[in-house]
Amino acid sequence: MPALALCAFAFEQLVQYRYGAAGAVAFGMFTVGHKARNTTFTCVGLVVIALLLAH
Repeated sequence: MPALALCAFAFEQLVQYRYGAAGAVAFGMFTVGHKARNTTFTCVGLVVIALLLAH
């Protein structure tokens, strides 16, 4: 389990470094939505990440 948390942290730092605050907020929304099982938050976070990746 600690390895998974470390991978998630590393990915979040990479997103924040590459895409700035918008990427960090989107990844945070995705994470919170997934943990809370809130489909709306998860989808909004994923859409923002997809838009940042497409840019």
